[in-house]
Amino acid sequence: MPTAIAYYRVSTQRQGRSGLGIEAQPAAVARFAEAEWMIILQEFTEIETGKGADARNGPRPPSPLAGPLE
Repeated sequence: MPTAIAYYRVSTQRQGRSGLGIEAQPAAVARFAEAEWMIILQEFTEIETGKGADARNGPRPPSPLAGPLE
């Protein structure tokens, strides 16, 4: 069975009000994983507001859970 790591994120209050908020994302990911016969190994949540981490320079460092790129 394929595996996945779930990443939930919102960056604005508007996203939360649109139905794409943090509360709705785990259920949507769980439905997708079930439909695709996937196992969620771990879940991460990130909430950003204003210019917080969205204003960072450069890309995010890779996850320590990510395997080698092939």
